[in-house]
This record gives sequence, structure tokens and C-alpha cells, in this order.
Amino acid sequence: MNDQIDVSPQAIIELLRSINNNIKQINGLGETLSSGLKALGSTFQDDGYKTIQGYIAKTKNQVSEAVPDMKKVMENLAEYAQLVMDSRKHV
Repeated sequence: MNDQIDVSPQAIIELLRSINNNIKQINGLGETLSSGLKALGSTFQDDGYKTIQGYIAKTKNQVSEAVPDMKKVMENLAEYAQLVMDSRKHV
């Protein structure tokens, strides 16, 4: 038997705020990685630098891919919160 879960629009809104804060932190991580690599590149560039540069580039790509996905999740959650509010008006 399926049990119903009581979802409050306020809980969804709090989740949206949390996801939005995570997006800001992820964007900040990308900027920090870029500036850190730039600072490292200005001090020295040996074989290890190229390896680190590759890791940072890969991480930055993952960061840039994650943000649009998270924004899509936020859109879906906002729509769901609206549906929950609308359904409560009709009950």
C-alpha cells in the first residue's frame, strides 16, 4: 500500500533556497579554482602544473555542467510547490 507524504510548500521553498545557496557556492568554487591556477601558473610551471591544470579543467567542466542541472531541479521544485499550493486551495 502506498502511503501519502504530506509536503508543505514552505519545505519546498526552503529546499529551493538551499539549492540556490549551493549554486552560489559551486560558482564560487569555479572562480576559486581559476584564480588558484592562475596564481600557481605565475609562480612556476613544471610537469606537475600540467597535471594540476588538467584536474582543475575537468573539475571546472563538472561545475559548469552541474549548475544548469541544479537550476532545472529548482524550476521543477518551484512548479511542484505551486501545484501543492493550488491543490490545497481546492481541498
